Amino acid sequence: MRDSDVITGRADLGAIDNTTGEAAFYSHRQPAWHGLGTVTEDAKTSDEVLHLAKLDWQVEKLPILPMNKGKLGKKIPNRFATVRTDTGDWVGGLVGNTWTPIQNRDAFTFLDELVGGGHVTYETAGALDGGRVVFMSVKSPSITIDPEGAADRIDLYTLFANSHDGRSAAVAVETPVRAVCTNTLDMAVDEAQRVWKVRHTIDALDRLEEARRTLGFTERYAAALEAEATVLYRQAMTNQEFDKLITGLFGAPGDGARKHIVAAHEERRDRLHHLFAEADTQDNIRGTRWAALQAVVEFEDYFRTVKAPEALTEREHRANLAMTTLLHDQKNPLKDTAKALLLAA
Repeated sequence: MRDSDVITGRADLGAIDNTTGEAAFYSHRQPAWHGLGTVTEDAKTSDEVLHLAKLDWQVEKLPILPMNKGKLGKKIPNRFATVRTDTGDWVGGLVGNTWTPIQNRDAFTFLDELVGGGHVTYETAGALDGGRVVFMSVKSPSITIDPEGAADRIDLYTLFANSHDGRSAAVAVETPVRAVCTNTLDMAVDEAQRVWKVRHTIDALDRLEEARRTLGFTERYAAALEAEATVLYRQAMTNQEFDKLITGLFGAPGDGARKHIVAAHEERRDRLHHLFAEADTQDNIRGTRWAALQAVVEFEDYFRTVKAPEALTEREHRANLAMTTLLHDQKNPLKDTAKALLLAA
């Protein structure tokens, strides 16, 4: 079976694994949005995080045997099920001969070495949807725009996500978050790699070792992001120019548009102008193209209309959507387009 390019677990449902009766989630210092899992500052090593996040199990491939009238038939050639060794539960995988699991412990070892030579702090770790997807994140060195003035800090996290269901490659992705308002800057950056993928093959671990030695994409991504952010911060932007940006991103209702469409457009426009010109999250960067981008990002993260499932609050649903974007390596056209328009002007 060929790995796809994205993680395919049901992160949009916030399905933290509870197979063992305990939530498979670890968070450093602060609880996650779902309120589950172990929150502690005590974990010093990836082995300790592995245990606290309930990820100290492996995956194996077992033959698939059909059953007919209560009797087992011959195994299906070149087809295997992926199964957890701790519980014997199937984790949703139907894979072929060449698919090789990347074990949870090996994923932690990779992230240890990729980011900090084994000296890193894990921010989160856990499993989704019965163990189909596991993830772990570490905090990288932050960058600060205009340290002596605005001091606008961007925290950088490296997220590693791996699937055990045969549907997707493992991915490492850089996740920048603006500290003052926790805007997730999940956008492409010119001249820098943000995502690295490895497929589940027999030489997967060799490729992980190669990535540790050669990529260094964390540092390159941080440098490229800082350069772009600094360019935008150094350029002023008026309310009138910001209004043109809004039109460029969302368009405007045509002649004869229905009242509810016009009303929705005006409400969105007013909200964006408030975020740009008045919101305290822009106090330190007010009146710049960097503030304009942050207003759009904040609107996208927190204020765009979403329909939450009955089982979730709107806040929980927005957080789950953000998690889905990260784990699936989904593009965000609005954020990318806004940055491109602001850099091009």
